Amino acid sequence: MIHHISLTIHDVDEVRNFYEDVLLCTVGHSFRLHPELSSLIFSIEGEPEVFMVRHQGITLELFLSPETERRAYSHVCLAYWKSEMIFEAALRGGYPALVKERKGHDTYFIRDKAGNLFEIKEMEDDEQGE
Repeated sequence: MIHHISLTIHDVDEVRNFYEDVLLCTVGHSFRLHPELSSLIFSIEGEPEVFMVRHQGITLELFLSPETERRAYSHVCLAYWKSEMIFEAALRGGYPALVKERKGHDTYFIRDKAGNLFEIKEMEDDEQGE
């Protein structure tokens, strides 16, 4: 079982604008990571603010930091009923988004302003109990 997935964001407004308003996450608690832990665990100086958000049993731990991560194929795939609504909300919010056309249901790819990539799929009937 995955406990959480950590991502870096650059702007505190993204918690509401992207994670709540677009991905429909619920914001839980926030905290500051102690500078000694930040240095010891991540080798990064500072005391980042961290936000815990949830979507259908998945917790995302969002670290607020100016640091930019280098990515290759990393992304988070989330499933929704009426996934096109998430894509449309991303477009309305000015987020980069594209459609991969598929038979049945399209798949959407959207990025937050820090460059984190999300694959948005239509929830299948056998996924509803998860």
